Amino acid sequence: MEHSTWQQYEDDMFRYIVHYTITESFGRGHYLTTKYSDLNICAKVYRDIRRESPNRRVLVYAVCQPPNRQLTVSLPIAEDKLP
Repeated sequence: MEHSTWQQYEDDMFRYIVHYTITESFGRGHYLTTKYSDLNICAKVYRDIRRESPNRRVLVYAVCQPPNRQLTVSLPIAEDKLP
């Protein structure tokens, strides 16, 4: 499938979400990733983390598995897009 813009690419990928993750960076390639099947729960955990410690480096990702790819694609979800 051809995509004219990055928005079209993202919109297409978001149709094939298989789960969500919260990934926290601890520096120099050290990460902790936790998987969630429900975006609402994932968003709540993310907000709890940010409220407890605003300087922690955490991101929410949508892990997508489009039918035309063998590997998953992880796309960050902006904080203002979380429920």
